[in-house]
Amino acid sequence: MTINEAELKSRIQGDHHLYPLIVQYEDTDAGGVVYHSNYLNYAERGRSAFLRCLEIDLNEHLVKERKTILISRIEVDYLNPAHLNQFIMVETRICDVGKVKLNLEQIIRNQEAGHIFARLQVQAVWVELDKGARRLPEFMVQKFKDIMV
Repeated sequence: MTINEAELKSRIQGDHHLYPLIVQYEDTDAGGVVYHSNYLNYAERGRSAFLRCLEIDLNEHLVKERKTILISRIEVDYLNPAHLNQFIMVETRICDVGKVKLNLEQIIRNQEAGHIFARLQVQAVWVELDKGARRLPEFMVQKFKDIMV
């Protein structure tokens, strides 16, 4: 496996975001198989990179307004095991944007062979800390809707 640096850059392609990574030793058990919980970590990294690509800085909102996106629900289907040193891709796609909620689908697949390791359905909610759910900011809704086209 020879991966060049350009292949490891996060990017938006069409209606979804691509976040590439290589499975590291720390992600696996003694047999070189990825622990099931690490797929949640990969998905989180993919969502964070997606927001950065859209120039949405959650830290800024958290510090200035005490508002952020929190995950309220995740469903995971584990379909195939990933292994040490595999080149994988986290694909993130917006399924629906509501007033306070955002529904995403994330697929974690083998970048070289194409088969799917895990499929996640994610629900995220815009919240003000200590006060609960709030309307998604209009600029954010517009960015999400623009990519859905």
